[in-house]
Amino acid sequence: MTTPHAPRRRMKAVGATGLSAALALTLGVPATFSAAHAQSPQQVEGSTASASGDAASRISPGLQKAEGQVTVYVQFKGKGAYEQTQSAAVLARKEAPANRQAQVQAIAAQVQSQAQSVAAASGAKLMYTTHNAMRGAAITGDAAQIRALAERPDVERISPIIAKERMNSGSEIDTKTLATWTRENTGYTGKGVKIAIVDSGVDYTHADFGGPGTVDAYLKAKAMTELPSADSGLIDRNKFIGGIDLVGDDYNASVAEKSTPQPDNNPLDCRPDGFGSGGHGTHVAGTAAGYGVTANGTTYRGDYKNLTEEQLKGMSIGPGTAPDAQILAIRVFGCYGNSSVVMKALDTVMDPNGDGDFSDRADIVNLSLGGEFAPADDPESYMINTMARQGVFTVAAAGNANNYNGVGDTYSDSGSPANAAAALSVANAYGSTQPIDRARVTTKTGLEWLQGDYSVNFDYSKASADQLRGEVVAAPKRNRYACEAFTADEAKALKGKWVYFEWDQDDLSFPCGSKTRFDYVQAAGGLGVVMAGKAERYTIGIGGNATIPGLRLTASSTKDLEKALAAGPVTVEMNLDYKASGRGPHSHAFDLNSSSARGQHGSDGFIKPDLAAPGTEIVSAAVGTGNKGVSFTGTSMATPHVTGIAALVMQAHQDYNPQMIKAALMNGASTPIKNEQGAQYAVDRVGTGMVNARAAVDAKVIAYDAKTPERVSTAFGVLEYTPDSGIQTVQREIVLDNTDSQAHTYTLSYEASTTIPGVEYSYPQQVSVGAGERKNVTVTVRIDPSKLEKTMDPAMSADQVAQDWTTGKTLIAGKRQYIASASGRLIFSENGREAIRQSIHVAPKPVSKMRVDASRIDYKGIADKESTVTLRGTTLNQGGYRSLLGAFELGAVSDRIPTGQLKLPSNQAVDLQYVGAASDAPALKAAGKNPNDGSLFFGISTWGTWDSMHWGRQVQVQIDTTGDSKADYTLEVTREKGLDYPLVKVWSISGKASTVVARYPLNSAWGDTDTNTMDTNTMILGVPLKDLGLTAEKAQSIKYTVQTDTWYNEGNSYVDATDAITFSPFNPGVWFTGEESGVPGLFVDRDGGQLTVHRKNNNKERQALFLHMHNATGDLSGRKTANGVAAGDRAQVVKVARTIHDARFTDVPADNQFYREITWIASHQIDRGYPDGTFRPLNNMDRATMAAYFYRMSGSPQFTAPSTPSFKDVPLNHPYYKEIEWMKAQGITTGWSDGTF
Repeated sequence: MTTPHAPRRRMKAVGATGLSAALALTLGVPATFSAAHAQSPQQVEGSTASASGDAASRISPGLQKAEGQVTVYVQFKGKGAYEQTQSAAVLARKEAPANRQAQVQAIAAQVQSQAQSVAAASGAKLMYTTHNAMRGAAITGDAAQIRALAERPDVERISPIIAKERMNSGSEIDTKTLATWTRENTGYTGKGVKIAIVDSGVDYTHADFGGPGTVDAYLKAKAMTELPSADSGLIDRNKFIGGIDLVGDDYNASVAEKSTPQPDNNPLDCRPDGFGSGGHGTHVAGTAAGYGVTANGTTYRGDYKNLTEEQLKGMSIGPGTAPDAQILAIRVFGCYGNSSVVMKALDTVMDPNGDGDFSDRADIVNLSLGGEFAPADDPESYMINTMARQGVFTVAAAGNANNYNGVGDTYSDSGSPANAAAALSVANAYGSTQPIDRARVTTKTGLEWLQGDYSVNFDYSKASADQLRGEVVAAPKRNRYACEAFTADEAKALKGKWVYFEWDQDDLSFPCGSKTRFDYVQAAGGLGVVMAGKAERYTIGIGGNATIPGLRLTASSTKDLEKALAAGPVTVEMNLDYKASGRGPHSHAFDLNSSSARGQHGSDGFIKPDLAAPGTEIVSAAVGTGNKGVSFTGTSMATPHVTGIAALVMQAHQDYNPQMIKAALMNGASTPIKNEQGAQYAVDRVGTGMVNARAAVDAKVIAYDAKTPERVSTAFGVLEYTPDSGIQTVQREIVLDNTDSQAHTYTLSYEASTTIPGVEYSYPQQVSVGAGERKNVTVTVRIDPSKLEKTMDPAMSADQVAQDWTTGKTLIAGKRQYIASASGRLIFSENGREAIRQSIHVAPKPVSKMRVDASRIDYKGIADKESTVTLRGTTLNQGGYRSLLGAFELGAVSDRIPTGQLKLPSNQAVDLQYVGAASDAPALKAAGKNPNDGSLFFGISTWGTWDSMHWGRQVQVQIDTTGDSKADYTLEVTREKGLDYPLVKVWSISGKASTVVARYPLNSAWGDTDTNTMDTNTMILGVPLKDLGLTAEKAQSIKYTVQTDTWYNEGNSYVDATDAITFSPFNPGVWFTGEESGVPGLFVDRDGGQLTVHRKNNNKERQALFLHMHNATGDLSGRKTANGVAAGDRAQVVKVARTIHDARFTDVPADNQFYREITWIASHQIDRGYPDGTFRPLNNMDRATMAAYFYRMSGSPQFTAPSTPSFKDVPLNHPYYKEIEWMKAQGITTGWSDGTF
């Protein structure tokens, strides 16, 4: 019999018969013991829907049992207004949008009415509505009342809203953007293209956008709630064509009292920290579409087609990559914090002024924002994909690992919306140049500027002009590094001067710290410092002190200054405006910034990011400064660089749809990104390479994956093969789409970035595609599973450290997790020159195929406590892989949540399947060792695989060690910032206080021992018994529960949880010994290996849970099969019998054909035979006895028989009255028509 379950439900504990007690745990989830009999996998059926049926399927699993206040998006049924009212030609960007205002306004009114209705019905607060891209409303209210909305026939789905965070002049040369502007006859500058900047607003008064370029103008505009008029003198309406502020200055989605938007019609950016701080949106807009600011602080109004490299380098702020594109500002951030109105902003992009006429819609959306580790089925990603089908292209930041200590080389750190299928995800690379600080030479020496870097401890913004100007004199040669105190005589010559000394030695090492030297200069009466450098660029800044200014020169400026000093006195002047005002060669040119987030690696059939762009130390417009720039770093800066280039492509190819524009950009990203050792970064870190504007604009033939054209790149996925499965070949088709009027012929080659032995790609050596033709190119990957090895990306570091940035303390360090992949770029060359590149990626993984060779673990004698089982199947032991096995006493079994009831299918990764516990204390005791040195292990399997366990998915084991029904410890599967490895964090709980006891790697091993932590559905949480205060002297039992959650589960709730389960670490019901693997809690899982299954006693049937960690995933659908339910290939449950022994019945000898069956019946207390020791197997059995059999074989479930008999011939005193009435209650029998049994 199966029990219907809602998507969020509590699992039933195995073997907790007859108990009824409450366990109040720290997460506030009431847990009760179950009285249900243990279920085997064959008895669990996962396709039964909850009682609410279709309504439940409309509710995200994150909301099914949420409690308290939640913010959600209620999507209404029906197409968005744009798709509803516009023709297929408009959606394909072949025609301009038709004016359908009346229809659009009718749809908007209908959505507003629906929104007010759902808000009123649920007692919720209406945050905003959307109707252009999708119909829906964002509301905040009580979770239980919001869930009831799913019963409404007009509701499509209800999803939680996850808040998003905010995530230039030499760069245009690096990415061939300048060459695209200046190209003869066909220069493209983005003219006629509208770019929506969804961000913190834009300072349209800045000179970079054609504004007046004064602080007063900014302050005047800031006082307005409407966008200034064209004749106000505050705005250039040719550049800044509109926008809206959806939130207001004080808005912050993460602070309850500030989470209510206060919108107005003036999307002016904030100036949160005073002058020069730079608003995020203003900086982003300038990089995408700013005019540029000349050296004298005025708007550049020249012809971009005639701009030279030298002129570009001489500008104080370089133009955006699409300087003639127009800007729409959709403000979603307040002055601080994060935002929950991004979906509203995306909807606004379709009709910025909200009049129902889509002619003002944006062409391209820039999203320099996102959420780390957010899944690709995030609702905002869904809207981006919808908008792409409607002709709007989105460029999104890959992310900066802001919440991961800036360690971007972390699997799946790049989250939503960058991982949306249709979005172009941008990584952050270094360009060939970078901003550099400058000081002006005020004496007439023929030298105007010195370049270097300012000391950081001195506050230049508060210094007077006199403090920042001084005559330079050289330190005495005996103290040329200023690492010693100056003598009194030396001090007389230095007093009132700026002291010039050498910073580093010939090997670039420095003999003492900067503060020491600045202090010595100050003690000698010096007023400033100038240091001679021997490098053009230093990666580590100089601190100095807080009382005198200082400048460290580049090697070339050092030579210039020494020449000038030899000719006569030299006076220099520093100024805050001179900071980052120059350009110099970059020490990490075309390398990847370490904070740029690694993306997905093929688990769900795709890879990210898509390409890279310069995003490090980018100078762009600084909000509220009039005409000044500021240097920012991040994928937020790389993204608008590409957004502007996308506008150039759109201008050049007005018939290209978003997918084609994306392909042109990715295909043309031909500059490789390499680390300092020369290793090229893999496609799941940087995509195809550095964006190349000229190649993208010239693209008349594009390539994209035939199966997933919106993704462009080709990912074969994570493939599992046993070593003995033979040569495997997998094929994918790449489409060559020729939009040109002439044919093209290409020679193909492959450029590898990561490799695996036994994996090879093959493809045609040459391919021709005719004018206007599309041709498929077959790419085949050949895999020899017997040769696969676990190879690491050569651009990856194996060792990582997690630190507390507030204290600098190392929390934990270890070997990172990683997957082996064979990836690179397929190159299409024409006439000897690269024309197209296509990312390809495969992650083949060798797997075992092991099972415990028993459907049941038997014991020969009633007193026997050991039984041996054999392991059978295909072993894995090659190239850094070895199959491992976890063995546990089964604690809980759960059916599968039907995927149709999951708003986010990715939540299946924390849908619990089996839970068990094990301890090695008994084995230690048996071996003559101290059992107190043992560990406790919890084995967990789920109904879905995870690509990587991270903060977006939470698993906790709550442990009651004192028997007071309260959690004393929690084991949390989590991360520590900077270390790409899932950890088990041990918390000690005392009242409301929790303290960290220890941290251990998940599966009890670091990444240099493969335990299959990625692309799997099994995990093991191990903790020393001592950490939990458990000792053999006390030998008490514990109670534990397992709870899971995701970021998409709002409110005080959980996705899944078990009831309380009892386990005895020092005297478990079942424990195991076998071939040790060297990993605590795991045995070697090999063919012919054996496990000894020890039991405590024979008076209770138990079940063993075996986790074959390296087996293939298998079928996790939960569907019914001939063998029960499809539960995958890693988890295996085997019954441990009470007793199987020599025949206890005198008339059933061992050679009886039914010996095994009869003894099984006896051992399960179903039939104890007759008092004389016989069974009498040939006797007939009546219906009453059969009723007893049925009842006992069902586990003798709790049942209270009625006080009035249901059958005439079965009185209350009948020996099997209870059993017969149970049969009737279950519908197994209704008796005879005459009322008898």
